[in-house]
Amino acid sequence: MKTRCALLAGCLLLVAPILAFSAEVVIPRGTVVFGELEERITSNENKFRVGYPVDSHVWKDVVVDGHVVIPAGTPMVMRIHKLKGSGTGGRGGALEVMAVSVKARDGTEITLDGGYGESGNDRYGLARGLSMILWPSAFLPGRRAVLDVGTVFDASIPADTRVRVPDDELPTLRLGVLPDLSVDVLYDDIDQRDGTLPLELTLCNKPFTREASVTAINEAEVRPILVSITSAKDGKPCHVFQGKVNLQSLREHFKPGINRFAVTMSEAVASTVLNVEM
Repeated sequence: MKTRCALLAGCLLLVAPILAFSAEVVIPRGTVVFGELEERITSNENKFRVGYPVDSHVWKDVVVDGHVVIPAGTPMVMRIHKLKGSGTGGRGGALEVMAVSVKARDGTEITLDGGYGESGNDRYGLARGLSMILWPSAFLPGRRAVLDVGTVFDASIPADTRVRVPDDELPTLRLGVLPDLSVDVLYDDIDQRDGTLPLELTLCNKPFTREASVTAINEAEVRPILVSITSAKDGKPCHVFQGKVNLQSLREHFKPGINRFAVTMSEAVASTVLNVEM
């Protein structure tokens, strides 16, 4: 941490406040840590090698029992785990990076599992709200594999980990209004051979309708992509639907890493996320 000091008519010593870490919380096994790459890496074997340290940081606060235990922006230790340059005969390059560790707010070194192209062995909690879509283009035909700055990935904490937080810091419970629309990916029902992404939609306090579309991907508006409703349950005050979206239509707008897309139904809009490896 860099501290800026001002010299005012003499020498003024600024002392940063010291937080008293005495309360203890347990980060559960399988807790997800989202990371973001700070540098562009490729499968060019003349520039990179297995073991190369990759600059990255935590993309989103890790919160346990209302306490931020790993703040967004915290540096992460990552390394290239697998690297294969593009070859002859149309063979593409391959690139995988592995999350190694990160420090908690109290300085505890925490081992990580997973990364981009590296699936963690234990995924619980938030990770079950994401779906991993693997396409053959992870091996880019006749080209080098590339991971750009800003690529978001998810890793997990493989064991229960005790950390300390300031004892005078109160846990925060954030309450929100029940949304008119919520959308979830049915990750257990994903079948890439079917070429569709299964969704569950819950529409509340709105007229019953079977019309729904994906209208934005990664905060950018797109030409509406139809959500084909396969089943519907009319209820009060909420209606529950299951539907499918064409994966190829989504793929045209996706980028490697965590993608956010919005669904519009009966003038209500809801977003969900999908972890994509390309």
